[in-house]
Amino acid sequence: MKYTLIEESGQYALILRGESMTQYAVVSGLDKKIGSWDWTCCYYDFGTFSELTKAEALFRALDYYLMRTNEKHIPWARMSEIATLLKDGLIEDGEEEAYRYMADVAELSDTEAEYFGLDMEQYREATGDDTDDPPAPSSADGDYSPAHPCDAPGMSASDFV
Repeated sequence: MKYTLIEESGQYALILRGESMTQYAVVSGLDKKIGSWDWTCCYYDFGTFSELTKAEALFRALDYYLMRTNEKHIPWARMSEIATLLKDGLIEDGEEEAYRYMADVAELSDTEAEYFGLDMEQYREATGDDTDDPPAPSSADGDYSPAHPCDAPGMSASDFV
């Protein structure tokens, strides 16, 4: 079978394969001399007759390849599962606080919040202004308090030295 080698490590290889070259595959036991392999671990089609784009197919094949060749690699699906379990645990401990945490600390985008299945109305409310903890005043808002005396109109640092 026709193929192009992308990466090889140990017994595994990531290849672009097929007559029309519309599959990324992870194979085991690649024999470059005769152009065959012992078995195909996984493959991802892309193009006209596939729901995957070329980039998505490459990402999935690369993720699988790294899972097989790099002991420190955590597959995307597992990381997504872990993140979802952590999100669910936060919500179980206190929904309002969890949404506030995801908005203020994790700073999830709308796309990310939707991915995790959050109630978007509630999430958008959590991203609103926090009335309990207003932002610190700044000179842009006309604050000329003792914390920012140099920002007062007509004042400069040399006036205080």
